[in-house]
Amino acid sequence: MRPSRSALVLCLAACAAAARSGHAQPATRAAYVDPAGVIRWRDTRAEVALFGANYTLASASDFRAAGYLALDRKRLVDEDLAQMARMGWDGIRLALWGDWENTDRAGNLLANEHLDLLDYALAKARERGIYVLLSPIQTYQATWPDALGDTTSPGFSRFYKKETLGTDPAAIAAQVNYIRQLLNHVNPYTRTAIKDEPAILFVEMINEPAHHSADVAGSVRYIDALVDAVRSTGCTKITFHNVSQDFAIARAIRRSKVQGATFGWYPTGLNSGHELRGSYLRAVDDYPPMRDTTLAGLPRIVYEFDSADLRTGYMYPAMVRTMRSVGAQFAAMFAYDMLETASRNLGWQTHHLNLVYTPRKAMSAVIAAEAMRRLPRGRGWGPYPANTRFGDFRVSAEENLGELAAPDAFLYTGDTKTAPPNAATLRRIAGVGSSPVVQYDGAGIYFLDKVRDGVWRLEVYPDAVPVRDPFEMPSPDKIVTRAVSHAWPMTVRLPDLGATFAAEPITPGGTTARAVDGRFTVTPGVYVLAASGRVDRASLPATIGHLGFDEFHAPPADTMGARVEPLGIVEGPMERVADRAIDIAARVATTTPPSAVTLWVRPTGSWFRRFPMLPDGAYRYRATIPAGTLGAGTYDYAISVQCGEAACGDLLTTFPEGAHQTPWQWNFGAQRFWPLRVVSPETPLRLFAPGVDAARLALTRIGDAGRQGQFRVVPSSATGAPAFHLERPMARGGPGDYTASLVVTERVAARGDAIAGARALVLRARALGSGQTVHVTLVERDGTAWSTAIALDSAWTERAIPLADLRPARWAMLPEGFPGEWNYWASPPAGRGGAGDAIRLPDVERLQLSLRREPNETTTGPYGVEVESVWLAFR
Repeated sequence: MRPSRSALVLCLAACAAAARSGHAQPATRAAYVDPAGVIRWRDTRAEVALFGANYTLASASDFRAAGYLALDRKRLVDEDLAQMARMGWDGIRLALWGDWENTDRAGNLLANEHLDLLDYALAKARERGIYVLLSPIQTYQATWPDALGDTTSPGFSRFYKKETLGTDPAAIAAQVNYIRQLLNHVNPYTRTAIKDEPAILFVEMINEPAHHSADVAGSVRYIDALVDAVRSTGCTKITFHNVSQDFAIARAIRRSKVQGATFGWYPTGLNSGHELRGSYLRAVDDYPPMRDTTLAGLPRIVYEFDSADLRTGYMYPAMVRTMRSVGAQFAAMFAYDMLETASRNLGWQTHHLNLVYTPRKAMSAVIAAEAMRRLPRGRGWGPYPANTRFGDFRVSAEENLGELAAPDAFLYTGDTKTAPPNAATLRRIAGVGSSPVVQYDGAGIYFLDKVRDGVWRLEVYPDAVPVRDPFEMPSPDKIVTRAVSHAWPMTVRLPDLGATFAAEPITPGGTTARAVDGRFTVTPGVYVLAASGRVDRASLPATIGHLGFDEFHAPPADTMGARVEPLGIVEGPMERVADRAIDIAARVATTTPPSAVTLWVRPTGSWFRRFPMLPDGAYRYRATIPAGTLGAGTYDYAISVQCGEAACGDLLTTFPEGAHQTPWQWNFGAQRFWPLRVVSPETPLRLFAPGVDAARLALTRIGDAGRQGQFRVVPSSATGAPAFHLERPMARGGPGDYTASLVVTERVAARGDAIAGARALVLRARALGSGQTVHVTLVERDGTAWSTAIALDSAWTERAIPLADLRPARWAMLPEGFPGEWNYWASPPAGRGGAGDAIRLPDVERLQLSLRREPNETTTGPYGVEVESVWLAFR
């Protein structure tokens, strides 16, 4: 049963002070562009600085995703807009595939469910105080990726190719007609024409068009036709045109009637097909395209951005730091996952963000919204790692952490030892994990808002428990993250609450408690914490910010059975060092704590031994096998989970196969196990095995396309083992380099302190022709790279390079940022790579194999390499 919903408030604070007071206003303020090209609020003349996300429920794959699960789409809007308000967001981009789904060939507006959902979302955004960038034409096929066979879309983009939308007179006429009719359309939920909707500040008439930048005059005519369509309705909203599909279009934008330029930014690329590992802070030091002097004096907004294929807690604040430094006044992440589909990451495979299901990443977006408001526009913060502290903010890839520690607000994305400047002045606390102010054992996000001295509102969300990679191909039947409601202890240490405050539930399901030394137990929901004991409900405000005081949107109930996921493995066998204690950890996702978790280990083909696994944090269990117990060799292991509830009949399940017996039972028939290798400290450490690793490589982009590269895995002509066949593209401009990059952090870490004994980097490979060269590079976490060039011919050979012979070098930041090519090369940070410096093996994060344009090169045929293996040798 869903928690009750109170009446919704109609607003977002006009400024931070209003938000902190609990009083909010609807999104009804007007904005203008001043002579310097700065967007300002008309009432206060203050600069506009808005942060949020794209929301695409009205159209395309998100619209269908809700249908796959038979969900009430308007209820989804209510829930999702409430979550955005809870996160402190004040901006949203409403993207409508009107050119596909709610027009005809001539651009006449069709009144259907897509338009109705846009109307409804606009009404709710206004109520929640969230300002809108309206984007009514998307150009990309609305049926992508799950309905490509559907040919029933009525809109004009089905009849005109994207490349002709800016040149074909009939296509331009259809766009003009559609824009006029949409802006004149009266929203039945607000009784306001779209052109007059106060929540809409910006209109980007067409998203990511095919630019014809060589035809400046023609491009200007096209842009002006779209602007004139807007102005012909009497609409005075600030108009924008996309620049980042072809940065050369800036000349036409500069000469046109449009008021500003929109940019997209994906510094980790798109569509890797799996969750990325490693640090990506070096990729967000700068975004030079937004500093194009051609656009000087025009406002800049970021219509979509993301740290795609990541769930980290540090990227969003760092990205906003850079966006503010280059002048952005609005930024919208693409795209927010609806609460009731987020468990499956339906809709957009490479993106994943939801308050409940990605709490660490969501908390980083909460902090990013504050960074947008608090950081000055135009100020630079220097290169990494000096820019990991900016104002009251801090980011750390090593800790997977983003923070805001300000006098009024303390926000953090994971466990932190940072203390706020003054706990007595705090008005807002939010986080995941524990801090000096709040200790929490659960795995969900929580918010504390001060009501008055001695009274705080606490909001706690369910635990988010990952069960599989969310960036694989999605399916309505495949859950990637579970939301589990569980009781956990929480300790709150605030001066005005004291140590024995009362915790009283506001939403159903909670239990009234009295804190002991600040410690009490919570389940998901809303509570009032009061130093004086019970609080008269009538004395509480009806709203807190843009939420009803008792408003809480819980996710659907979790009904999935137990799942177990080993930790510390990317691909291939887990590796541990012999003669040392061996730790094996796993995430055990169950709705109630299991009564027992057991690790079973056997030498391959032999008998199992068992070891108890003990709790090691929320849903984490760990077993320690004493040193000397397992000698060097190959092993199989499994994990048994005993249900902790009488209702399940004490059911026992053994993973990975899901058998309902243990390996010691006579009828145990499981055939699948996880592999474990126990090695001596001097066993070569394999960094690259093509048969296992090829799918996780990041490659230099060819042109401005996706990640697919010029490689394949082939049988070695010498041994038959899988070999990585990499060819340099024959027609490639850009940096004159073609690189394959692999994150090897987990493999290096698994060797522990024995990694210090490595002496050489070894490559078994051959070239595709005579006299060809491959560059092999090891990159440390801080961006210091060590490289060597190895000349090869067509015969298979094994080449060992002493680590002492590696030299400091630049390296390729992969996945490559998108769109454009603006940050390919990276060099060691200040203070590294000079005389006396040497490689720090425990910090090695990436292995890179590169093909480059070599001096005096005469090759006319295929240029490349086949690699069987790369490893570190210890002798």
